[in-house]
Amino acid sequence: MQQVFKDIMEIKRIKVISAKCSGCRLCMQICAISHFQETNPKKAALRIEAHFPQPGVYKPKVCTQCGKCMEVCPEGAIYRRDDGAFIVLVEKCTNCGECVPVCKPGVVFQHRDIGHVIICDNCFKCTDLCNTGAITVHTRPAKESK
Repeated sequence: MQQVFKDIMEIKRIKVISAKCSGCRLCMQICAISHFQETNPKKAALRIEAHFPQPGVYKPKVCTQCGKCMEVCPEGAIYRRDDGAFIVLVEKCTNCGECVPVCKPGVVFQHRDIGHVIICDNCFKCTDLCNTGAITVHTRPAKESK
């Protein structure tokens, strides 16, 4: 079921320009720090893929906010926030992992130290810290869905 965005004038998403990525992974660090208070990039809700053997070629992978994770969640533990971001209800999530394989960019995942799945919440801290412009905020007008 789609949500109607009546009071929202614009939708914000993370936009990736792979050619600008230096592979520094500062975005992953700030994500882990801001959500888990530790410098563990394996807990970040985004990934930086290195394209070897091509040195210096990286591809940031971020949540596209497609909603497939919510569609397959058997517990109803993922909901769509008013701004369009998909959020995990930690208290409802059983960490079953049904949402992990349906994520095309591969950024919904489980970590052994966390009792719930990790999904980007569109806090945009990664975009604030990215100094190359590889990860930015893209704003578009909201469209009313039926």
